[in-house]
Amino acid sequence: MINKMLMAALALSSAAVLSSANAFAADECSGADLKGHYTYWLQGANASGKAYAEVGQEHYDGAGNVISKIAVAGTGEMAEEKGTYVVNGDCSGTVTYASGSGYNIFVAPGGDSFVFSSTKDIQAGENTRVSKD
Repeated sequence: MINKMLMAALALSSAAVLSSANAFAADECSGADLKGHYTYWLQGANASGKAYAEVGQEHYDGAGNVISKIAVAGTGEMAEEKGTYVVNGDCSGTVTYASGSGYNIFVAPGGDSFVFSSTKDIQAGENTRVSKD
């Protein structure tokens, strides 16, 4: 009886693992999912190791282009920057800005939000769509 219960539990666990392994199918996301206005926050450290934080808003056009409005914490600085992005079918991707900064991104299916981390500094954050226009 115990062996049958263990076998049943193992079968259910295996099915759950296989199901979660396919959670992001190869065609789950695309660049068109990132379309509209987003607000974001980012925190971490800059290249010299000092604490760094910023907030801002971005507009993704659904065709691989992004414009960011950035406010750096503690400085009063505000800036605008343009960039490009790619979203892969598995919901991973990249954003690269004209300044040379880059981010790895992980997009929620449908594009309502995504998390990101810097490819150069110790920084991470989150974007949330606030409007689809």
